[in-house]
Amino acid sequence: MTLFKAIVPYTRYLAVLVIAIGFGAILDRENSEHFRVNQRLALIEANNEFQSALEREINEKILITEGVMAAFAAQPDMSSPDFVRVASQLVRNADDVINVAAAPDLVIEYVYPYAPNAAAVGLDIRQRPDLMTAVHRAIQTGETTIDGPFDLVQGGRGFITRSAVMEYYTGGFENRFWGVVSLVIDADGLFRTAGLGADDAEVAHVVQNAQGQILSGSSNVLFMDPVSTSVVSPGISWTLSMVPADGWVITPPNRTSLWATVLGLLAAVMLLMRVFQWIVDRKDAAETQLHEAIEAIDDGFALYDSSSRLVMCNQKYKKLYPTTADLMEPGARFEDILRRGVETGQYLEAMGREEDWIRERVLAQQSPGQMIETQLSDGRWLRMVERRTASGSVAGFRVDITELKEALAKSEAANAAKSEFLNTVSHELRTPLTVVLGYNAFLRHPDSLPSFKKTLNSLKTNDTKGALEDIERFKADLEKFSKQIEVSGQQLMALISSILDLSAIEEGTLNLDPDCLELEPIILEVVEQFQLEADKKGVEIEVDNQAAEILADPQRLRQVLLNLIGNAVKFTDEGKVTVRTNSELGRTWIEVEDTGCGIPPEHLEMIFERFGQVDASSSRKHGGIGLGLPIAKHLAELHGGAISVTSTEGQGSIFRVEFNAPVPAQGAVAG
Repeated sequence: MTLFKAIVPYTRYLAVLVIAIGFGAILDRENSEHFRVNQRLALIEANNEFQSALEREINEKILITEGVMAAFAAQPDMSSPDFVRVASQLVRNADDVINVAAAPDLVIEYVYPYAPNAAAVGLDIRQRPDLMTAVHRAIQTGETTIDGPFDLVQGGRGFITRSAVMEYYTGGFENRFWGVVSLVIDADGLFRTAGLGADDAEVAHVVQNAQGQILSGSSNVLFMDPVSTSVVSPGISWTLSMVPADGWVITPPNRTSLWATVLGLLAAVMLLMRVFQWIVDRKDAAETQLHEAIEAIDDGFALYDSSSRLVMCNQKYKKLYPTTADLMEPGARFEDILRRGVETGQYLEAMGREEDWIRERVLAQQSPGQMIETQLSDGRWLRMVERRTASGSVAGFRVDITELKEALAKSEAANAAKSEFLNTVSHELRTPLTVVLGYNAFLRHPDSLPSFKKTLNSLKTNDTKGALEDIERFKADLEKFSKQIEVSGQQLMALISSILDLSAIEEGTLNLDPDCLELEPIILEVVEQFQLEADKKGVEIEVDNQAAEILADPQRLRQVLLNLIGNAVKFTDEGKVTVRTNSELGRTWIEVEDTGCGIPPEHLEMIFERFGQVDASSSRKHGGIGLGLPIAKHLAELHGGAISVTSTEGQGSIFRVEFNAPVPAQGAVAG
């Protein structure tokens, strides 16, 4: 105990240390997250720059191709020197262009530069099926196409652009196909020109086409949480992904200085606390000598001498007896104080027998030792304990046990409700179990069924046709029994699931897996489950969905909707059930309105309590054990939402449940 007392004063320092470490951890986490976001944003910016550069280079090659195409469209019979002049001008700044070629009537006649590509002159493209597919696409689309990469004869890989050339006519005739022009582009040179793949690059990259083929870079980038964007130009759709060259940096560079600051502040705070504690301790020591010890007692305390005259009492004692507090001065007689209380109606049990009660109470005070409980006129309950001291004085304690009494009353009410609940559960269990056992008896002894007996008789008389008909009837009986057993089993499963869910909720072991969900399909799915029951009763189910999405656990959202919509259909004998949804102020709400029997006002709060039902008797009209709404309420609250109800008895009810609406993502980069 001495060690404990010595340690207690230092617990506040331990608490400050824990808070400081927790605060530092939060700052460190926020700092790390900020650093991670900034690192990613910087890479997104770099990625966008490289994407723009790559699209520029691709578009430049397409423009060169279309420039050659335009030259031949304007001058179909262009001479070779003119072609060399045009081609050299167009590719003079394009170091990654390997050659430019033109094939009138799909036979290559022009090529630049000529020397390294002379072997291609005279090639009839129509004799090369591997080339004709791309040529046909260029002719049919009328656009410049880009294909590849291909392994080049010159070595390395390359892309090929192609564009169809149409001769122009001015006499009203349609344009005539002339041929195609093409560019062969060095693949590695194209990406280098765009700034990708440099040895001193601060980023690692990978470029993929629409089929997932890697065009440039390393596939390892794809497994390092890369930043990606789309590279789009006529005829291509690539994806450019990047990560830092040395991988993502996890630790912020300023972590050490941040923690040094936190620890410095912690030391300063602890020093101030120590100084403040020293001042407070000196002040408390002086005040302790000035205050009566009894004022530190939580309960009422009074000391009467051997003549039953008041010696002292604390303020708590006076507050417990407000109508007689003015008499509680040293020297006042216990009987006088008691009589004033009786006259003012302070003691409920004294009413109607005042003198007898006063006499009994005085005798009890003179012979202390018995514990007495009494109720005051303001509803409070007091426990009175009196003991005689060695000097003959009587020390008395007054303990306010109102909360204990109320808790006891609530406990008794809860036990009563629990008993009603157990009676209801036993009834709900007994009904489907009776069905299961009853029909199972037929399955165990099928020979007791008339259809089985008829089947045997038909077989004995060799009545094949009759036997087949009897077998079908016997099969129908078995299917009917199996269906009833299945339905009863589902009822038992639903009952047990509700009890287990409530138990998990109360124990705090029910976990949620919230996600951004499309609301309408879930509502329609739940409504479909009750459509047959509603149709049988002639009740219309109407859905008015104005909310696109909701943030919730899909399984638990369905459970809430099953309870609300199921109750609405169950308690509505005519009219309709309406399911409405909408989103406002960051919340998505769902309303289920019915035209059923409604709920009496005094029962509106009770329906959300466990074991609570408007009609808990086993002979009530509607089934159920009264757990659906309490579970729905707890599930809504676990999602950070709420559930409420408005109802008019005889006209219907409106149940409204609210969830958080999905927060739109921010900072996303368009692909």
